[in-house]
Amino acid sequence: MKVLIGIAAVAAAVLGWGYWYSAHHAYVSLRVDDYSQKSATQLYGTPHGVTLRLRDEAGTELATARSVEPHGYILAVHPDPEVGNCEHRADHAECYEQYSAWSANWAPRVRSAQVSVGSCVLQGVPVRIERSNDEWPLWWVPLPHIGGLPRQYFGFSLAVDARACSAVAQR
Repeated sequence: MKVLIGIAAVAAAVLGWGYWYSAHHAYVSLRVDDYSQKSATQLYGTPHGVTLRLRDEAGTELATARSVEPHGYILAVHPDPEVGNCEHRADHAECYEQYSAWSANWAPRVRSAQVSVGSCVLQGVPVRIERSNDEWPLWWVPLPHIGGLPRQYFGFSLAVDARACSAVAQR
């Protein structure tokens, strides 16, 4: 009986730690869809030279993000320049540990953004949020496609028409 209680306690501790860790670390994905880049084969394109100022419900700035050129993907920038976006850090895993803990603090509160694309600056652009925290029960599984430290996921997407300098309602 004591063995079963011990196994249950260890299992509860492992799962509890996984949940705690995922609640305090986040992976953030940022995307801006530019409908002015519509063509016969695509509904929108990915703009370059993007800066985002992510804001909460009261309009308080939570984080800044910038596109990484020439690729155009967008990363939030940690306020500590030693951390930044961890992109060119030799100690990427250690840096990302700090970055993901910081992200978990502001990401749940994002509601809108100031979007800058070239000379177009838009205030109060609504942010569509996709959120998930469902990998924490499996963090301990030693498989390459599962396992690893659990992090909650935040996917932020914004839609603009940079040519008309206006926000676009997301579908």
